[in-house]
Amino acid sequence: RLTVVVLKAKELVMTAAGGSCDPYVRISLVVDGKKVKRKKTSVKRSTTSPVWNEALTFNISSDLLPKCNLEVTVLDHDLIGHGEFVGRCIIGPNRPDAEGKHWNDMLNNHRKSMAMWQHLYRR
Repeated sequence: RLTVVVLKAKELVMTAAGGSCDPYVRISLVVDGKKVKRKKTSVKRSTTSPVWNEALTFNISSDLLPKCNLEVTVLDHDLIGHGEFVGRCIIGPNRPDAEGKHWNDMLNNHRKSMAMWQHLYRR
């Protein structure tokens, strides 16, 4: 079992000019390049520095973890259609910089909680 706790974000870049930012996080569990499960946080209304403190749990065997990535996407909730893209990071074993370090620290200390800030990218 893999539990991801989404704590907070700060200074999100608003996507709609003059509109409010209603962010939420969608996390996709990717195994061998295929999205196998997706979970979402609640929507936080009218804020660019939301606090979620929500745990999202994925049921996955520990032997598959070295083949996994977590695609973490922040979206701006929209009443019509899907949420508008704000930013994304991918955390996994073959990722550069903080994304790879976070994943590898988690694998090497699987019974401990690992908290680390991640940068969002617009691509």
